[in-house]
Amino acid sequence: MADTLRFLHHPASQPCRAARQFLVENDIPYQEEVVDITTDINETQAFRDQYNPTGQVPILVDGSFVVWENVAIARYLNEKFECPSHWFGATLEERARINQFLQWYAYTLRLGGGAFHWTIFAPMIYGADKDFSAERRKGYHVLYESMGVLENYWLAESDYLCGDVVTYADLVGFHELVSHDAGGIIPDRVWGKHPRIRAWFQRVAGRPASTEVSAWQYETVKKVLAGELTVEFKRRTAVLKGTEAYGGHNRGIPHLDEDDDYLAEVEG
Repeated sequence: MADTLRFLHHPASQPCRAARQFLVENDIPYQEEVVDITTDINETQAFRDQYNPTGQVPILVDGSFVVWENVAIARYLNEKFECPSHWFGATLEERARINQFLQWYAYTLRLGGGAFHWTIFAPMIYGADKDFSAERRKGYHVLYESMGVLENYWLAESDYLCGDVVTYADLVGFHELVSHDAGGIIPDRVWGKHPRIRAWFQRVAGRPASTEVSAWQYETVKKVLAGELTVEFKRRTAVLKGTEAYGGHNRGIPHLDEDDDYLAEVEG
């Protein structure tokens, strides 16, 4: 394997930020390569053949070995550099709980990122004249359901998501909420119903690596919201793209031609 790792990423991506923070937290040397996902570079067949058949980042290149998906990257780094055991657990039970969160998050909190994507970036990608209300609605359904589980299960008895010390689960969870926080996606009244999440979020945000890795997102989204920056997108694909008519992983509530009952309940 090569001495210098290559880390291909973009700071707007929540999974990229989580993997990058793991590199920073553990003082792992790496060569940073920002993939401009506003262009179509990662949609080209050449990029997919060389790095990742899905075209998504983050991607870690270690000599001739390529690994993608943020959790897989962090696990690889954790073993390669023998990082402190708290990141992925020292005991069987600790590892199981962290694995449980990482699998749960992938199809719940991660998909809740649609609330941010369809509000902030979609109008610039697909056109401001298009109606993204159905997509936003699904994103909010999944986001609010996920926050309920975070508040009442994952953080019910501990300061961090999987116990009393920070783990990789906290990094992926934190960076999902960074985007929502930067974009003002979650109303204050909803934050107020989740004091454990708010305290945990501030706890993780206080880590120096968190500030370093999330600064770009806060600064850039602030400019977008203020009308000081417009990003031109050539790309047309997105993991969260879709026009699903049902919101919520658990509830499965139709959100077309239906009252906003669940969202009204949470936001009220």
